Amino acid sequence: MKNNRLSILLIPVVVLLTLATAHAQTSSRAAAVSRAATASETSIRGRLVDASDRPVAGAAVVLFDRDSVYLDAVVSGADGQFEIRSAVRPYRLQIQHLAYEVRILESDRSDLGDIRLKEATTEIDAVVIEGERPVVKVEQGRLSYDLERLTEGQAVNNAYEALTRLPGVAEQEGALTLAGASSVTVILNGRPSTMTAEQLATLLRSTPIDRIEKAEVMFSAPPQYHVRGAAINVVLRRSHETAFSGEVHANYTNRWYDTYDAGGNFVLTSPKWSADVTYSAARSKELSSFDLHSLHTFEGRQYDIRQDEWMTDEGWSHQLRAAVEYAPKQRGRLSAAYTASFSPNTDGLSHSTGSYVESLSKKLSDRSLHNLALRYTSAFGLDLGLDYTHYDNPEQSRLENRYTDREATAFDVGSGQRIDRLNVTADERHTFDSGWELTAGGAFAFARSHDWQHYTVLEGAPTTSDTDARLDEYTGNLYAGFGRQFGKVGFSASLAGEYYRLGDYENWSLYPQASLNWTPSERHILQLNFSSDKEYPAYWEMQGAISYIDGYSEIHGTSGLRPSRSYEAQAVYIYRQKYIFVLFWNERPDYFVQTAWQASDRLALIYQSLNWNFNRQWGVNAVLPFRAGKWLNSRLTLTGMRMRQRCDRFHDMSFDRSKWVGIARLMNTFHLSRKPAIDLEVNGFFQSGAIQGTFDIEPLGSADAAVKWTFDRSRATLSVRCNDLFNSSMPLTKIRYQGQWLDMGALRYMRSVTVHFSYRFGGYKERKHKEVDTSRFGH
Repeated sequence: MKNNRLSILLIPVVVLLTLATAHAQTSSRAAAVSRAATASETSIRGRLVDASDRPVAGAAVVLFDRDSVYLDAVVSGADGQFEIRSAVRPYRLQIQHLAYEVRILESDRSDLGDIRLKEATTEIDAVVIEGERPVVKVEQGRLSYDLERLTEGQAVNNAYEALTRLPGVAEQEGALTLAGASSVTVILNGRPSTMTAEQLATLLRSTPIDRIEKAEVMFSAPPQYHVRGAAINVVLRRSHETAFSGEVHANYTNRWYDTYDAGGNFVLTSPKWSADVTYSAARSKELSSFDLHSLHTFEGRQYDIRQDEWMTDEGWSHQLRAAVEYAPKQRGRLSAAYTASFSPNTDGLSHSTGSYVESLSKKLSDRSLHNLALRYTSAFGLDLGLDYTHYDNPEQSRLENRYTDREATAFDVGSGQRIDRLNVTADERHTFDSGWELTAGGAFAFARSHDWQHYTVLEGAPTTSDTDARLDEYTGNLYAGFGRQFGKVGFSASLAGEYYRLGDYENWSLYPQASLNWTPSERHILQLNFSSDKEYPAYWEMQGAISYIDGYSEIHGTSGLRPSRSYEAQAVYIYRQKYIFVLFWNERPDYFVQTAWQASDRLALIYQSLNWNFNRQWGVNAVLPFRAGKWLNSRLTLTGMRMRQRCDRFHDMSFDRSKWVGIARLMNTFHLSRKPAIDLEVNGFFQSGAIQGTFDIEPLGSADAAVKWTFDRSRATLSVRCNDLFNSSMPLTKIRYQGQWLDMGALRYMRSVTVHFSYRFGGYKERKHKEVDTSRFGH
């Protein structure tokens, strides 16, 4: 019966792929003409040039209907190109630029080709026009930000740092977060990222800001993006010119130990073809540590256990990507990309000392990942994608324990994880003359995971158990959606159905999504969003394996760990296109997160992910930018929320806890000098106390500072940044709940200093690319 259900769901996906391919290859000439006509009605595009056929950038292109009613506006890019999505025919375009005469066009065509502008003959002297660009625009329900202008003058060196400057966006534990959303996914050019947060951050840190055309923030992403809930879509500049460009960069970072990395990006483009290669290498040594104080009650006696643990990881890491794309104008796009990452012979060392046990652990690992991604986008709205990933991570480790009661244990562990994953997607979008837009598509994913642990006891009689687990995971998804713009009001809605099977567990789910936008005037924008999603555990978390941090602390997998569902709603109000207020609510049934528990049957501290009843948050977020003349740009972000967490079966106890939490973040950019271009950045962060299960998280705060020097006609950048000046960003966590007593201070040294240098050459118009998802890989 299970196989029949899976087959029933997969038949529409296969049929859709088969019919779409046959339709693209064998349709008649008349049908092709009809499709081209339909596609042409969805957008208006062209290229602005001067009398010498050089592109005109920064020109305002304003769209009106024949009755001169304003519809939309865009700004031409660095290559002079513009595109406005509209089905209105005929229409009127008004093109404005301070250096050129105003030009008005009336047409019903979609592709206007080259539009030549005439230079203005009137010169105006001693007139200065000052204005403030809007921080955010709403484009088809998406909050659109010009990242390059938003971060202008700020001490940011790359695309990743620029994303952290988006209103409401912050970095937390190496991943991006969005205020008002339980989680956020970064997608590139409308495609989901399939990398871990760490790998994505590494890639974005090697991407210059000027390669990004805009960043779109969506609290409720449409289903054709194949992500649910909140998303940030990074839209990259495209070029149809023949050019070669690139960038080289180098970084030095000190956070207790030294880290060095360097790399380069090289791009070759032509009117139809483009190719790019990215490579970076890093030699790093990272430190993590924590102090642990545990009053552990066992067999009626309380044991006072104090442990101090230092852990280091040292080795090389390499990132490589090579891609090619064929994209003739108005004839679709075909692309292929190969991505690889290697971390060979990484040495891990952990040393724990204290009142209970002295432990020494050594680990040698070899991690590699290979990904091949193919994508075809037709001129009539069909999008096909295929993605294959192979991941391999064998490890060899030894753990030696010397307990204070003179008992000793030692063992070797051979472990590893191997994953093969295939993902196929098909999407279709169609806009009708009436203005309605319909979307439909589907995806099928298959993953095979192999996890193993084999123990060799060298001394004593430790509690060990060999594991060798293999899991096959199937996910099938079909969706349909619709939307339309009614003057100042626009809305979209969709429904996705998903079948999921992992081992003996299977589940059918429906995911509704809706968004409503109302723009009564340029000063006021209101947006309402609703979305649903499901989060899956990492593959290793769903195994029953046990790994050892030291002789007291253990990490347990959980057989039967279920995915967590989420339901989110936001009401967003934007005043004067820069002040943003968000009222949010999210509910996450079956929520899971790794938490600590003092075992009742032995002296062991167990870290394990379990399903809770729910994790609920609701509150309000405010983004308040302000400036002082030309020398200071600041932005204050305030968040207040109520947290409630409940679990009826948490080991041998239960909890139902709630707490108010406040967060404040202040970012300041001081423009010290324009010639030379020197900028200073000073930022501050504070969070009141919070909870996580039985944990109480103490208040925390941090301060960062950076100085940036831009020279050689903005091609070279040198910056120095110090994060966590007062080494205060990691809080003390503690448990005082139903006999559990634990104090833990993690990562006591977080202060880091980074020196960055980069140099760009050749115009530098590299296009961005899709990444490989490894968020559920690794131990």
